[in-house]
Amino acid sequence: MKQLWLSSNTMSVVDPSFFHSPLVKFAPDFYGNEQHDAQELLAFLLDGIHEDLNRVQNKPNVEDVVGDGTNNEGLAVLAWQNYLTRDRSIVV
Repeated sequence: MKQLWLSSNTMSVVDPSFFHSPLVKFAPDFYGNEQHDAQELLAFLLDGIHEDLNRVQNKPNVEDVVGDGTNNEGLAVLAWQNYLTRDRSIVV
């Protein structure tokens, strides 16, 4: 990674397999030469950071909030509270 960011030559070339090989160990979905979206990679990385920083150790089961469209604001608050009972990190 240092080679990517600290190279003094702005025109240098970096072999992508240097980054790809370690990534595949943690995310087999990225195996092979198929083209993957940058959004997929970013979502994977952010989810990993979120899980590592999640302060909830024992995740209780919560029921999905289902509404009929009459109290959307109240249901949104309830859904957010349910989310926070299972997932509480600085990456939300």
